[in-house]
Amino acid sequence: MTQPNLTPFEPATTANPANDGQRYLESLYAEPRQAYTFHHDYPGGFNSWSAEARPVLRQLLGLDNMAQDTADHQPSVQLGEPEDQDDYSLQLGYIETEPNIHLPFWLLRPQGQLGPFPLAILPHGHDRQGHNSYAGVYQDESHRQQSLAMDRDVAVQAVRHGFLAIAPATRGLSLAANYVPDTFDRHGNRDCRSYLIHAILAGRTAVGERVWDMMRLIDWASDLPEVTTETLLMMGNSGGGVVTMYTAACDQRIVMAVPSCSFSVIANPQGRIYHCDCCAVPGILRWGQLYDVCGLIAPRRLLVVNGIKDQLHSETEIARSAERVGTIFDAAGVPDHFQHRWGSEGHRFYSELMWPIIMSAI
Repeated sequence: MTQPNLTPFEPATTANPANDGQRYLESLYAEPRQAYTFHHDYPGGFNSWSAEARPVLRQLLGLDNMAQDTADHQPSVQLGEPEDQDDYSLQLGYIETEPNIHLPFWLLRPQGQLGPFPLAILPHGHDRQGHNSYAGVYQDESHRQQSLAMDRDVAVQAVRHGFLAIAPATRGLSLAANYVPDTFDRHGNRDCRSYLIHAILAGRTAVGERVWDMMRLIDWASDLPEVTTETLLMMGNSGGGVVTMYTAACDQRIVMAVPSCSFSVIANPQGRIYHCDCCAVPGILRWGQLYDVCGLIAPRRLLVVNGIKDQLHSETEIARSAERVGTIFDAAGVPDHFQHRWGSEGHRFYSELMWPIIMSAI
């Protein structure tokens, strides 16, 4: 019997792996895949789009699962004694947003003024002492100087502008709020990523849990006799800005949202992802983009601030995203309710840009 002439097997190769990877990402993130990205000919226009897109976003964030998990839980708040800070009082509180999750927060009240006061909820980003930084509660002189140099004392700024201000610890980012360390070195020594994975495995997201916490704080604070909910401001920097965008998209009680150094797109066609892993929402790019999240804030007010020297984001993608948000606010009939501003430095708050616009808007 004649033996066949077998050619030695050669492993399959790709002529240009980089190009193949690029084509894959462009296909994966293609806009036609995004069922709820807004376009001018969306059936029923803005009102239909927002009514249909918001519940799906809530589901993706895991908020529906959290509502089921906590159906029998009544959030409770404990407050310490207020401390006099001359023109405002400072009070430490804890809110149990779900069983055994006690979230610390600082409550700052104006003194020498008659209420009711507008309410400001101010979540922080990747700062293990973030709620302290925002409230002007410093560990040492170095902490104080660094915070003031970056305008991080945003709750103090808010109370001095007449708001009743709440600076909560952000879950998974603050050492004081459900901090889940990368104990077994499975997540690149990134504690916030470890926290994300545990949330995802339970049908939740890190962002969703943070949104949940903010909504429970709003529930409680809205019932305070010295608060008027006609003006409810939410503002945060970096990861706190991400929480601000998603919370304002889901909770229509928020009258004005001010995300700082967090607005861009979720991912660009070249594969650059602009936020920390802990901000990931599985399946979000089958729903829409970050400009669609921000579009759900319409017809309420949205002020977006970015630092022109912020290396975490792309000026081109920020501009593209801002244009899309503007289109949505136009469709909602309130083009002047969306504003975008550039700060002159990097990844920080820009109080000189934010507060004049906030105060003129409210």
